[in-house]
Amino acid sequence: MSANSWQIFGLILGFPRQRSLLSTCLRRGELSKGLKLCAESGQAWRTALLQGMMPFAKADNVSYDIAEAAGPDEETEEMLGLMKEEHTDWTEFGQPKHYSHGNPWRKLWKEQCFDSAVRNLQSGSTMDLCELSIYGFCSGNYDALMPYCGTFWADRCWGELHCIKEWLVERLLEDGHAWCGEASLCEIDEDPDERDIRSRKLCGRLDARLSPDLGRAVAEEVQQALSRVFPRTSGDAYWEVPESVSEQFSLLQALLIESAWIPQRGQAALDLLRSWLQGGRAPFLVKQFASYFALWQKEMLQVPRRISEVQETQDACDPQVDDIIWEHVQELILAASGPHWQEQCLHGKAVEIILEHCAVLQPELRREAFAELLLRVGSVGADASVACAVALARGEFTAQAQVMKRCFAVFWSRFPFEVFAAMAGLVHRVLKLDDQSTNEALLDGVPAGVQEDAHAEDMVHLILCLLVFWTIARDKASEGESVEQAQEGLKALVGQDMQTPGLLEILAGDPREAFLRAALGTAIVPLLSDTLLCLCVKEPALALPMLPPLQASVLWTDAFNSVAANNLSDLEWFLLLYVKHNAWKVAFREASAQQALAAKPTLVRFGAAVQPGPGSGHAAEAEKAAHESKIAREALLDWAQDRLARPRPLVEPQPRSQTALPEEHVQNLRKALAWRALLPLINLFEAELDFQGVMQDLFVSIDESPWMLKMLDQRHARALLSRVAHIPMSSEWPPPWLKAA
Repeated sequence: MSANSWQIFGLILGFPRQRSLLSTCLRRGELSKGLKLCAESGQAWRTALLQGMMPFAKADNVSYDIAEAAGPDEETEEMLGLMKEEHTDWTEFGQPKHYSHGNPWRKLWKEQCFDSAVRNLQSGSTMDLCELSIYGFCSGNYDALMPYCGTFWADRCWGELHCIKEWLVERLLEDGHAWCGEASLCEIDEDPDERDIRSRKLCGRLDARLSPDLGRAVAEEVQQALSRVFPRTSGDAYWEVPESVSEQFSLLQALLIESAWIPQRGQAALDLLRSWLQGGRAPFLVKQFASYFALWQKEMLQVPRRISEVQETQDACDPQVDDIIWEHVQELILAASGPHWQEQCLHGKAVEIILEHCAVLQPELRREAFAELLLRVGSVGADASVACAVALARGEFTAQAQVMKRCFAVFWSRFPFEVFAAMAGLVHRVLKLDDQSTNEALLDGVPAGVQEDAHAEDMVHLILCLLVFWTIARDKASEGESVEQAQEGLKALVGQDMQTPGLLEILAGDPREAFLRAALGTAIVPLLSDTLLCLCVKEPALALPMLPPLQASVLWTDAFNSVAANNLSDLEWFLLLYVKHNAWKVAFREASAQQALAAKPTLVRFGAAVQPGPGSGHAAEAEKAAHESKIAREALLDWAQDRLARPRPLVEPQPRSQTALPEEHVQNLRKALAWRALLPLINLFEAELDFQGVMQDLFVSIDESPWMLKMLDQRHARALLSRVAHIPMSSEWPPPWLKAA
C-alpha cells in the first residue's frame, strides 16, 4: 500500500496503529471490525457513519459480514446491537415491517454520503480531503475516492474495483438479484423520478439505462479500469533485482484480476508466466504458482460461470499448459526423489500431488512424467532392485516397493484407461526406443539391437517395476476396480479383441480372470520379455542376480501358464547357460590351481639324502577338482547342445502381443543373443585349449542346429572362426590331469 493511500485512512483515528488497523479493515471489507475499532477509540460519530454500510436483512436470515463466512460471533453481535442502540436512529424514516439486522435505509444513507462528497468536491469546501475520501468509499463516488489513491498501481486498482463493486451491489439490488430482498422489507413513499436519480448516482456506470447486459458491462468496466492503472514494466524479470520482481508481479496481478471477468485473458497471464519459466531460473514458488494457475485456467474455461458467458467460454480455445505444468512436475519429482523420499512418498502426499498435476497434461506427457517418477523415486542401483525383488518374492514389500506400489495404485485409480500404455511407455523410456539422438550399441562390431544409452541398471529397475505392477493388477482385478476402463485401454494398446485365441482357458466364466490372462499374454509378458532380452544382450552379468527372484515371483508363475511364455523360457535358458558357465569357470580355476600345486616339486628324504621329488599332499585335491571341472564342463555343453538341437529358434516374435521393440531391433537383438549364447562355449574351449573339442563338439552342434547359422550374423561367424584359429592345434586334449579324473 502506498504512502498516499495510508494517508487516506491514517488520519481517521489518533493513533498510528489504530489508523493502520482501520485502513486494513476497510481495504479487506471487514466492516464489523472497523466499527468495533471506531467504537473502542471513542469515534462515536464515525461509528454511526460507517454503520450505515451494514447490509440489511431479515433477522431470521443469517447476518453476514463480507469477510467472515461463518457470520458474526456472539461478541460481535452484542457489539453491533449496542452500536445500533447507541449510535443509530432510524425512526425519522419509519420502522421496517420486520425485525432486522443492518441499516434498513442504507440506500438513503448512501445517497446522502454521495451528495456530501459531491458538495465537498466543489471549490471552497472546508471538508478535510481524507474525510472526503471516506464518503467516497462509503458511497462508491469515484471522483471523491480516486484522487487519494496515490500513484501506486495496486492502490489505484483497489479504488477502481471498489467503486465497481459498489455500483454492482446497487445494480443487483435494483434488479432484484440480492438474497436479502431489501426493497420488500422497507418501502419508502417517493417520487419515481427521485428513485431514478438515486439509482443513477449509486449504480454509476453500471446503471441499467447505460448497460442492460450487466455481465458484459462489468467485464468492460474492469477492462477499462485496468487499462487506466495497468502497471508499466521495464522488461524481463530479473530474479536478483527486487524492483524488477515487484514490477513483474504487479503486471501478473493485473492480468489475474482481468481474467476473473474475462477468462480468455487468462491466456495473457499464462504467456507471462511462460516467459518467466523459459529462462530456467524461476524460483520454485513461481513454478508452483504457475502450475496451479494453469490448472485453474484450464478447468475454469470448461465451466461457464454465467449464462451470458456460455458462448464466450465455448468459443475460447483450450489453453495449452503442458509446458508450464511440466516445469513444476519436474520440480515435484526432484523433491519427491530426494534424500527424504520415503517421508515424502509414504508418509506424505507427494505421489498424489504429482499425479494431480499430471491430470491436465496430454496423455503422452503424463505417461512420461509417470515414468520419470518411477525411475527416480527410491532407485539406488541394481543391487537394491535385486534385493527388493528378493523380498517381493517372499511376499514382503521394502520401502522402495511400497513407493512403487503406491505410484501404480494411484495412477490406476486416476487413469485406469492408460495403465497399460503407461507400462509400455516406461519400457520405451528405459530402452530409449523413441530417442533419436542415441545410436545402436555394437557387440563385437555388429549392431546389437539395444540402444547405446540404454542403461542396464535401469533395465533391472524396470523388471522390478513390472513385478510390482502385476501385484497391483491382480489386486485391482480381484476388487473389480476400474477393470472395464483398463480393459478398454488394453484393447486400444494392443489393437485387437481381448479374446485372443490361444490364451490358456482358466476360469473362462470369470471376466476378471479373462482380463488378467489377456493382459498377461498380450502386454505384460511381452514387455517383460523385451526388457529381459535387451538386458541379456546389453549386460548379462546384471541379469543373472535378478533371475532367482524373478523365477520365484507371482508374475513368472502366471506367465508360464500362458502361451506367451516361450520367449521367457528361451531367456531363462540363456541366463542358466551363463550360470552354468560361471560354475564351470570356478571349477576350472580351482582344478588348474590344484594341478599346479600337485605338479610343484617338493623336497623328499632327509639329511644329506634330501632331493627334489614329485609334489605330495595335493594329488587327492587335484583329482577331486579335476572331476568337478569335468562335470561342470559336461553340464554346460549338454545344456547348450540340447537347445541348439531344438527346431524352434530363440525368442521368436509373438503374434498378437504388444512388443515395444521395432522389428529391425528385434532381428538385431536375436542375432546378438545367438552370439552371446556361443560366447561361453568359445570361452570354455579357449581356456582349455581344446581345438579338437571345438571341431567335434561346437562346430558340429552349430552345423546341426536348425536355426543357429540362420540367426548368426556373418560378422559374428567370422569372429568365431578367428578366435578358434588362435587355439593351438597341437595341444593335447584332454590334458593328463583331466584324463585321470
